[in-house]
Amino acid sequence: MKKSRFAVLAAVMVSLGAGLPAPHWLPPAAPFAAVCEAASHIDESIRPIQLAVNNHRMIDADGQGELLRSSETMVVFTGSAASEGVEELQKALWAYNKETAEQRAKFRAKLVAQAKADRAERQASGATVFPAYQDMNDVFIRRADTLAVSLLEWSFNYEGGVHGMSGVRGRNFDSKTGQELLLSDVCPALPQLAGVIKAQLCREYPDASFAANGAEAVDYLMGALNIAWTLDPTGVTFYFNPYLIGSYSEGIFATTVLFDEHPELFAEKYCRAPKAYCMELRPYIPARASFANGDAAQVRVFTSDGGRRISLNGVILDDWGEVYDQRPVLVSLADGRRYLYVDSVGAGDAWERTTIYDVNGDAPVRVPMKQQFTRRADVDEDFAEAERGPIMIDEKRDKGFSIMASPEDFYMTRLNEATGKAELCQCRVGADGTPEVLWVQGEK
Repeated sequence: MKKSRFAVLAAVMVSLGAGLPAPHWLPPAAPFAAVCEAASHIDESIRPIQLAVNNHRMIDADGQGELLRSSETMVVFTGSAASEGVEELQKALWAYNKETAEQRAKFRAKLVAQAKADRAERQASGATVFPAYQDMNDVFIRRADTLAVSLLEWSFNYEGGVHGMSGVRGRNFDSKTGQELLLSDVCPALPQLAGVIKAQLCREYPDASFAANGAEAVDYLMGALNIAWTLDPTGVTFYFNPYLIGSYSEGIFATTVLFDEHPELFAEKYCRAPKAYCMELRPYIPARASFANGDAAQVRVFTSDGGRRISLNGVILDDWGEVYDQRPVLVSLADGRRYLYVDSVGAGDAWERTTIYDVNGDAPVRVPMKQQFTRRADVDEDFAEAERGPIMIDEKRDKGFSIMASPEDFYMTRLNEATGKAELCQCRVGADGTPEVLWVQGEK
C-alpha cells in the first residue's frame, strides 16, 4: 500500500520515532457569565508555534498470548524554531522526548516481567483467563505559542486487579528559555490561589464527595508543589486525579482559574493571552476558557452509550454514533467566534475524521461539512483503498497528529472522496467554522 509523502509533518515524526527506544465523569457545571466587556490580558505579539504529536503503540507477547499493551507519545516541531526565536524550546522538547522514552522503556520491561509472573501464578491456581497489562499514554497540547508551551500528559495503567488507574499531569515550558516552569513561576500567590481553587471546586462540583476533606487535600498538594496544572492560553487549569480529593468513580476533577478573573494571582509575564488560539482537550475533563470578545465558557467532550456528547456550560448535545479515540480542540478566533474540532474514529473507519461544533451560542450545534478532513498526518495517500473494519481503541497502530495552534494557519489532511486520495492542506477557519483550504501539497 502506497504511503503518503507528507514531508512537512510526517517525516519529522517518523525519523524521531526511529531514533528513540520504545518507552513507558463529572457533573455539569453551572453556566458562567462573561468575564468582562473585553478581555484585558490579550497580547497580540504572541505568535503560534506549530507542533505535532506521534503516538507509538506496542504489544508485547509470547507464545501464550499478550502480556502488555503500551504506548508512548513524542512532541516535535513542524514549523521553524529559529524564525520564532524558540530554539531553546526545541532543545527542551527533544530532551523531554528522550527522557520520556527512557522512562517508558524501563517501566515497560518491568511490566512485561511482572505480567509473566502474574500469569504463571494464576495458571498455578487454575485460572484460564489472563488479561494483558496496559500502560497507555498520550499528550494533549494545551498551549503552543511564543510565550509558553503546555503539555497535558494522560496515562492509563493496568497491572492486574479489579480495575486500572488513569491520571494526568502537566508539563509547562517557557518558549524563549526552554526552562520547565514551576507553579510558583506562574502563580506566586500560592496561599491565595489555594483558596480560589477550593472555592471553584465547591461551586463547580456541589455534589462531589470531596466536600468533607477536599480543602485539606488541596492545601497539602499546594504546599508540596505537587499539584497537576497546565498553563492554558487564558488561564491555569488544575487537575486532581482519582483518590486525591474524591472517589475513584468520580474520575478526574479539574478547575480553571482565568487570568481576567483573578489577575492578582499571576506573574505579569505569564498572564498574557494570544488573541486567537487553539487548545487541545482531554475527553471527559472539562475545560474553561475566555475569548477575544470577553466571553467565558466551559466545554467538555465525552462519550455515552449512544455516542459523543458535547457539553457547553452544562447544556448537552448528544451526537449519536459509535466513536473511538476522540481528540478534541477548542478553537478561539480573534473576532470572538469559537468552535470545537473533534477528531475520532467511527465504526468501520480506518482513520480519524474531524467533526466540528459551533459553541458560540447557548447550546452546541453540529456544523455541516462539505468535505472530510482529519488532523491525522500519516494517512495512506490512497486512503480509500485502506482496509476497512472495526478499529480497536488500543490496537497496535502508530498515530501522528498535526496540532492546531492558530485558527489562521494549520495543517489538515483532506480525505478527497472523489479521487480516493489523501491531501495535505494548509488551512484557516472559514466564515462557517469549517476549514478553508489555502494550499494543497503538490498543487501549484
